[in-house]
Amino acid sequence: MQYQRRTQKFWGLIEWVSYTADRFKANTVLIESKGPGISAAQALQSRFGIKPWSVIAAPVRGDKVSRAYAAQPTFAQGLVYAPDRDWAQMVIDEAANFPKGRFDDLTDSTTQAINFLRTAGRAPSREEFAFNNNREPRRRGKLRPLYPI
Repeated sequence: MQYQRRTQKFWGLIEWVSYTADRFKANTVLIESKGPGISAAQALQSRFGIKPWSVIAAPVRGDKVSRAYAAQPTFAQGLVYAPDRDWAQMVIDEAANFPKGRFDDLTDSTTQAINFLRTAGRAPSREEFAFNNNREPRRRGKLRPLYPI
């Protein structure tokens, strides 16, 4: 702990991301794969590849507003949980004022995470979930040997 307090004032972005991912026991760190995000993802992977969290350079399409509109149905279906914490209320307030508000970084991070989960199939909509659960499994006939025995 002493080392951490002594070195924090000299930390850069990469050290703070590592510290935050460890502190909150993150599974995955998403970084936009454009501009300086590519080099940040590479630096995190090379310096902290042994950590229990992974780094994914996620591709982004469109601007922040279009990405927020793409995530809107996930919020409307009640698939997003907000814990009773100060930081969660800060994210909710910023999203409520988006895109007219002064800040948009938390909203952009939130919608990036939701769109990534949707693309990866980890946050299916009600319709997608019902479709996948109601499909009849394919029936196979009795297995026979290829050659007569």
